Amino acid sequence: MGRKFKKLIDYITLLNLILFHGKKHFSFALIILGAGCFFLSNVLFKIIFTDLEYGQYSIVITYLSVMYILGLLGLEQIFLRYSFQFKANTISTQKFQIKLISWSIVLTPILGVICFQIYFSDVYINPFLLYFSSLSMVALLFIFNSFRLNTDFIMAQFAANFWRFFLLFIAILASIYKPLTFEEIINAVLISTIFIFILTFIYCFKKIKFVFDESVSRKDLIFTAFQFFISITTFSVLIFGDRFLVEYKFSVEEFGNYFYLTNFFLAPFSIFQNYIGFKQLIFFKKEFNIHLFNTFNKKFLLLGCGLGVLLFGISYIANQFKHLNFDFDKYTNVIILLIIMGIVRLYSASINSAFEAKTNIKSLQKANLIFIFFALLIITASLFFESLEAIVVCIILVWLLRCVIMKKILVKQLNHD
Repeated sequence: MGRKFKKLIDYITLLNLILFHGKKHFSFALIILGAGCFFLSNVLFKIIFTDLEYGQYSIVITYLSVMYILGLLGLEQIFLRYSFQFKANTISTQKFQIKLISWSIVLTPILGVICFQIYFSDVYINPFLLYFSSLSMVALLFIFNSFRLNTDFIMAQFAANFWRFFLLFIAILASIYKPLTFEEIINAVLISTIFIFILTFIYCFKKIKFVFDESVSRKDLIFTAFQFFISITTFSVLIFGDRFLVEYKFSVEEFGNYFYLTNFFLAPFSIFQNYIGFKQLIFFKKEFNIHLFNTFNKKFLLLGCGLGVLLFGISYIANQFKHLNFDFDKYTNVIILLIIMGIVRLYSASINSAFEAKTNIKSLQKANLIFIFFALLIITASLFFESLEAIVVCIILVWLLRCVIMKKILVKQLNHD
């Protein structure tokens, strides 16, 4: 009887341990699930659409991603920096911050729609639907960071990834119901982002209470916001610059092929990059030392190299499955370069988190000026190149440059503090 009771206690202890660690890392599982849904939906759409339609679809998805990252104009960074969890489900911030964020959510999508219609005039999207889906993507970033600051990491990842779940659902429907047109599929994707925004918005503002303080002046908020706007703009160029260069240099069809490759080979790196940035920023905000920082960087570099070798092996196997509707052999050099880019991006994740958490405004300003100068030189040079490989090499150099600048300036600042 005693032995059976002991076994029962052991099983209960093991179950509690599994539940504890499962809950602790469930946010990571959501990142993987979101990335998996995004990847599978793109594979399905590559089969469903013509090359031209897939290229146009890639443009729409890239546009939505740009709006999500850039739409708040970097204001999410000052929100994370100058706001804090006052108590459970209560965030203390400044009223002026919320006003700035609200105006950005309303006005930035107008500029986004205008730019889309001018730059991608061949891709027709209902302007009202495009505006409200753009607004939804911008607002979702604020909701994501509100949950993040509230240490509700699971809901934060739901807010960030739920639209990707819908994307796979739409892709499956489109593969089953063949009569669905390209326009109907794109409209369904845009409507799903609006639906997700409404759901998460209601839940967020029912659960989280915002209280206001005047601990930071308006002048400091505006100055800091401007510096982070420059920083987030340069980051957006790093994330999406290669895609727009490909579209500018080549064709919509080639843009679609490159979009497919980046999702196939950069997505696994992005999973870890997003999770590291997601958790490390909050961690570094509370606790930071140089030894720990360097240890993290080495671990992530090794992880990136291992992941790169694995992905290259997978690409060889994937090419045997001709029904994937893509010739990987044609892009071997590009694949190798994308894997190198993924390793550099993964290595930069911890550096970026530490920089955002610990840098002062003077260091941020200095990093922005140095990085913009050299990045403009490299990107300008890339305009004269006529190969896909040369464009990817240029973007890799910009990523490396950003890592070196941020790390050196951060370490120098901390050594002088």
